[in-house]
Amino acid sequence: MHTQERTPSRATTFIANRRVELERIEAQLAEWTALIGQYRASARRVETLARAELDAITDELQLRRNEAGAQVMRLKGSADAEWEHEKAQLERAWQAVRSSFQKARDRF
Repeated sequence: MHTQERTPSRATTFIANRRVELERIEAQLAEWTALIGQYRASARRVETLARAELDAITDELQLRRNEAGAQVMRLKGSADAEWEHEKAQLERAWQAVRSSFQKARDRF
């Protein structure tokens, strides 16, 4: 009996890569959510004046994280042909989140 080795098709590889990419993205979102919680806890421990500034920073972080989360949902729902476009959109959202977190790290 002769067996033939099968190599994954392009579609199978694309789907596998897409799944791995989405898992990585969702892990990053979870990490950001945890950091926002830590920053909010830190903000509650400081004086009232500083708390307002830190609350504004964490509010911005939450907004950026939510925007990135919405983009992830669009990416998940995208057809194969739209994947690259939606991924580029996500990368722009990701950059905004990273920039906001860098500013927050400087303050916390």
